[in-house]
Amino acid sequence: MGNYISDRKSNSNVVKLLADNLVIERVLNGETDLFEILMRRHNELLYRTIRSYLYIEADVEDTMQNAYVKAFSKLYQFRNNALFSTWLVRIGINEALQLKRKAKRNETIDINEQRATLQIADTSIMNPEITTIYKESKVFIEKAIDSLPPKYKIVFMLQEVEGMEIAEIAECLQITTNNVKIRLYRARNMMKDFLLHEITTHDFFEFGNSRCDKIVENVMNRIQNINQIK
Repeated sequence: MGNYISDRKSNSNVVKLLADNLVIERVLNGETDLFEILMRRHNELLYRTIRSYLYIEADVEDTMQNAYVKAFSKLYQFRNNALFSTWLVRIGINEALQLKRKAKRNETIDINEQRATLQIADTSIMNPEITTIYKESKVFIEKAIDSLPPKYKIVFMLQEVEGMEIAEIAECLQITTNNVKIRLYRARNMMKDFLLHEITTHDFFEFGNSRCDKIVENVMNRIQNINQIK
């Protein structure tokens, strides 16, 4: 019995190391449970793709589920000469755009309300001060990304956040590599402009509140001591 369990675990680890196309082949041959491996491999990519078009987290999660269900049902159409990630991104984009069309949602969304729902990475190993700085910086950058128009945001997200190659992005979005580069260049400039606009320089190197009170109190005490000596 012990050897049987060990063999199962070993087989499971081997399957997890298989390339996407081999996992897909086994799924199509009836091992449908292995589709979970594909989901776990590409969850973050699909999330970031759909998050480039939708802002409400519940909509994003619903759309991810719809995209995976569609991918599973159409898996027989996947061609091994392409990357599964590229194919999945296309499905995710189509599902996100379909939801936007159905809802006829206004793209002017209150980013300040939505950024509160963004998941923050685990920073438990940091001290409280660094954790706070990290969270505030992360939210600020996410707000800047959210300010981008969708066609620039998706390019920025796939290249800068996911690290996807220009050629693969072009294939995902079905545009030329030149167009991807142009959109990426404009997205970076938009991000730069947003950050510069949001930054209030007079807030830097503040010296107020308790720190100010402490200095004032210390100096006044020293002045009083000097006067007493005189």
